[in-house]
Amino acid sequence: MKSLKLRQLKSPWKIQEFVHAIPYNPGSNCASAAGVLAQGAAHCMEGGLLAADLLERIGHEPKMLHLRSHRDDDHVVALFKEKGLWGAVGKSNTTLLGWRAPVYRTVESLALSYFPFYFNTKGQMSLVAWSGPIRLNKYLKRWDWKAGKEDVGDLSLEFYEETAWEIFTPAQIERLPTAPSLLTDACFLGANRKGLYRA
Repeated sequence: MKSLKLRQLKSPWKIQEFVHAIPYNPGSNCASAAGVLAQGAAHCMEGGLLAADLLERIGHEPKMLHLRSHRDDDHVVALFKEKGLWGAVGKSNTTLLGWRAPVYRTVESLALSYFPFYFNTKGQMSLVAWSGPIRLNKYLKRWDWKAGKEDVGDLSLEFYEETAWEIFTPAQIERLPTAPSLLTDACFLGANRKGLYRA
């Protein structure tokens, strides 16, 4: 039944709906894409790996965008491209850091689209750099992120070896604004509080 359902995920949006419906995992271990399906829960890294695997099944090269933060958790989403434009599928513990429709001409513009909605529990805006597209298959021999049974959490450490594009200078980071309360309330609606960064 599960394999039949996966075969029905024939578009990035269908994959996003499937990944979004998986309960959020507040734990620190990281399962492979197959492991996520077995455990029935996912945090952002696990959801990103599952999304990348499912996107590959419908013809997209598995790629990741790594969003780097200050005073907050980093975040990842799986990238895809349609008709020359970039989009993203993601799993988030908040309402606004997941899906991006394929309307972005560059990965940079897609990455920056997350900035207004990227803040910690105190509302401090926290997105400061990004890396991508990260080609996941180049790490596959070392980290079986598709079907492995072991914890693949240290794969995320490899992302720090990728070229990072800084959005702000250190001085600008210290002056980042605070998001309005209406936005933060909407962002954390339904969040699993155990999985939130403690600002």
